[in-house]
Amino acid sequence: MTHRFRNVVAVVAAAAWLSAPAGAQQPQPGQEHDHDAHHRDMLTRGAQAMGFDQERTVHHFLLYEDGGAIDVAVKEAGDHANLHAVRQHLQQIAGLFKAGDFGKPALTHAQQVPGTADMTRLKERITYQYQETPLGGRVRIVARDAEALAAVHAFLKFQIEDHRTGDSGVVQQPSAPGRTMNGMGPGMMMMQGGHDASAMAQMRDIHELFANHDRMTRTVTNLADGIRTVTESNDPQVAKLITDHVASSRKQVDSGIDPGLPIESPALRAIYANYDKIVTTVEATEKGVVVVQTSTDAQVVAALQQHAAEVTELIKDGMAAMHKAMMKNGGMMQGMRGRMMETAPQRVMTPNPK
Repeated sequence: MTHRFRNVVAVVAAAAWLSAPAGAQQPQPGQEHDHDAHHRDMLTRGAQAMGFDQERTVHHFLLYEDGGAIDVAVKEAGDHANLHAVRQHLQQIAGLFKAGDFGKPALTHAQQVPGTADMTRLKERITYQYQETPLGGRVRIVARDAEALAAVHAFLKFQIEDHRTGDSGVVQQPSAPGRTMNGMGPGMMMMQGGHDASAMAQMRDIHELFANHDRMTRTVTNLADGIRTVTESNDPQVAKLITDHVASSRKQVDSGIDPGLPIESPALRAIYANYDKIVTTVEATEKGVVVVQTSTDAQVVAALQQHAAEVTELIKDGMAAMHKAMMKNGGMMQGMRGRMMETAPQRVMTPNPK
């Protein structure tokens, strides 16, 4: 071997060593086995922390431009025990994460999970919404600034690697085809008459309102001839979402155009059918809107008041209430945006007077 050739070999070898991942430059005997053992141990700890069989369920971690999502589903539809445990766990961690408690991920992975320290510190800038899915559940995570978003993405990327989910880790738009948007899959996005760009924009607004329901306040007063609602937020961006949504909803109600979106109730259908019997006034406030809807028809008044109560329930529980309402309607895509007709999600509620 010539001196020149030996130098080339040395350079190539050094480059290969430097480009290899840390700890993987010189694979040691049994290293692959140790990695498998780590994964098995993680599954055992995960079963203890989460309360369900890790090998009979599937985890997915999705990165979105505004945050991401944690999806867990059972592998077999008849596995009711694990299905119940999955849903119970996801509801619980949505509350724990909101409080800045990431003890369960730390137990599962036997370490402080990347991103969680910052997610705890920035907990007021991150929302967590639970929603059931046909085979399990999901926690939708929305970050409100770049620092919180970076922490969320670090957390999700680590989960993808340690759980070996095979997810790409590529950041996507929440409404990207084939993905879900704040917990609603592509099937749920189909509207009765098809959807255009305007309708999709309205859906995005609605989902954003649900994601921010804990940043809003709402009061409902039943009047002798209708309802009066007040919906506000201390967050200027959320307040704008409220006013924009109310404006677009009012146009549809005033024209009798039923948008045909998810969870439309009989009360809302009655409102659209009797749009010409309803008088709607909207008054802007510094933080949101006041909406008054009245009618001289007793049945329409009853529909307005029933609908207001339904909206109150949706606002109180966010995505969980929305999913419950959709299941109540047999999963048909009938009127979710209408349900949000006069307002949007909230945190502090004043019960609807009876």
